[in-house]
Amino acid sequence: MTATATDAAPTLPPLPGLDALGEPLRVIVVDDHPLYRQGIVRALEAAGVAVVAEAGDGGSALDLIRLHEPDVAVLDVSMPVLDGIDVVAALARRGSTVPVVLLSAFDDDPLITAALEAGAATYVNKTADRDDILWAIAAAATPAQSPGALTGPSGLAPGDRHGWIPRLTLREVELLMLARDGSTKAEMARRLVIDESAVRRGLSSAITKTGADTLPEALDVVSRAGVIA
Repeated sequence: MTATATDAAPTLPPLPGLDALGEPLRVIVVDDHPLYRQGIVRALEAAGVAVVAEAGDGGSALDLIRLHEPDVAVLDVSMPVLDGIDVVAALARRGSTVPVVLLSAFDDDPLITAALEAGAATYVNKTADRDDILWAIAAAATPAQSPGALTGPSGLAPGDRHGWIPRLTLREVELLMLARDGSTKAEMARRLVIDESAVRRGLSSAITKTGADTLPEALDVVSRAGVIA
């Protein structure tokens, strides 16, 4: 049956704040806007969810997810150090079982595509009703929605960082050189006349081949290996 604008809106039951064992869901919230982050934290706690950590940048997000291994990580897309999609991609490369819900103030189709391709469980606009955001977080709380499960095996074995020279494609080298020079992903896409999703896929592949977790680490590996001057 196809829903129409005249259909009555369903009445939602209370937010399920417990995991399968009856314990409170454990969630990490990362957003560089403190007031928005605090609002999400308060709403989660009021729903019976345990917020085990919070932060304001993607680098801290990656560290906290690995430290706490929460049931769900809630990340802003636009953050300092690493953006939310980069964090998801880093988790996917290591087969993480922590599902990620990405929040953004923008409904940008290429961005949504990149987020889901990276392994995010879902992408929610920050302007959505607060209950809808909480339900998206609760619905993501299953290993089947994790980056490792959604992306599957990459087929790329992490490289040995000690003296090994990664076999990068010409496009991957181009992307790394642009990243080294400070280009944003949007600028790389314009420069190479490709879409931003292709930029992210190329960088993610290059990062995996170098055995790194993040783009800055990959740049360090290829610089020391003499792949880029």
